[in-house]
This record gives sequence, C-alpha cells and structure tokens, in this order.
Amino acid sequence: MKLPSNSDEAANCIDQTLLRPELPESTYKQWLIDNARRKFKTLFVPPYYVPLASMHCIETETRVGSVVGFPMGFMVRHTKIQALKDLIDRGAEEIDFVVNISFLKSGNDAEFKGELKDLRAYADSRKTVRDEPVILKGIIECCYLTEAEKRWAVEHLANAGIDFVKTSTGTASGGATVNDIVLIKSSSQRRIAIKASGGIRTKEDLEKMLKAGATRIGTSYGAHIIAEYISIPEF
Repeated sequence: MKLPSNSDEAANCIDQTLLRPELPESTYKQWLIDNARRKFKTLFVPPYYVPLASMHCIETETRVGSVVGFPMGFMVRHTKIQALKDLIDRGAEEIDFVVNISFLKSGNDAEFKGELKDLRAYADSRKTVRDEPVILKGIIECCYLTEAEKRWAVEHLANAGIDFVKTSTGTASGGATVNDIVLIKSSSQRRIAIKASGGIRTKEDLEKMLKAGATRIGTSYGAHIIAEYISIPEF
C-alpha cells in the first residue's frame, strides 16, 4: 500500500476508536464533534452510542463502526447475530466482531466456520444507512495464538468472505506487530484485507503496519497521528 503523503490520506486509512467504559456521554459527544470533521475512514464507538455517531457522520464520508462480542468473543452464535442486527438497525456501517477464540484453540472447524458463515450471510442480507454493503472485520487476538492458529483463522475468515482480519482488540496483553501483519498477508494471499490494531500511536507505527501489508489501522490516537502529517499541534 502506498504510504500517506498528507493528513487526509492518513486519516482515510484510520478507524478512530473510543471504546472506554468509564467515560460519560458528554465525552463521547465532544469526541464525535471533534472527529467527524477529521476525515477518518470510520469512527468506532460502543453499541449504545452508534445512533449518536450516525447523526454526526451521516453528512460526511466518515463511516460509523461498532463492535460485537467485544472483547472476549464468547457470545453464542445467535446472540452475535442479534447484536449485528441491532448495530445495523442503529446505523453502524462497519462491525468488528471477536471470533470465538476457544473454538479456534480447539480446532473446532464446524463451530468456527458456522459462526463466520452465519454472520456473513446476515450482513449480506442488509444494507447500511448509505445503501452500501456492511463491512465485517474478524478480530483474532493474535497475542493468544500460535503461528499455525493464526494461519488457520485467516484461512477460515477469508473463505467465509469476511472483509478484514483484525489483529487484536487492544485490550489483551499484546497488540499489532509487524510480524503478525506479514504472516497474515502471506497466509491470506490477498483474499482478505488486514486491519492492524493495538498499540499504534504514532505516524511511525502507522507506516510500519502499512508497509507490512495492513490497509486499515485501528487506534484511539488518530488525531495525534494526523497532526504529525501536518506538523502543527493537534487541532
């Protein structure tokens, strides 16, 4: 992927994220006001705040994103699908869901593939508020997995037609690494896009991940990163 040459290009590959449980609604409102004008690809908020985010983003090119099964992925399949339905109904356009890591660690192909297939099928039956396809990203939490398990997960996500494989929730013991991005890229053979997430805080961090093969960056430091591209204090 061509590296960004300015702040707009950098913002266009960033999913700017705020998923902190201790913040009041007023903080989320101000965050949305500040970030809806910064041309990020997506603003990710908790499910409850999706309608508020949609109100701020609907007249911009920035999409609204939220999460399913976050951060553990243990929800049963029909609950994940219901959560997906609720998010789309409320205005979410991109959904990052946590895979069932226990299925993955167990090599339980049937349950793992079945969940992915059903989530993809439901998403394909819907359109976003902009009448566009719903984007799904599967979070595999790389820090918990062996190399073989990462390859196994990527293979199933790609075969199910999931749009992105995402490295981590950002809540576990480790985040995105260049080695993981390289491994995912080699495993996927360009059949699935890659979102690097977890610990990405600077322009240098972002560019390392893009050089390795990621096309989307998940971070809560997006405003700081784009400020580095324009060499002025964060606005």
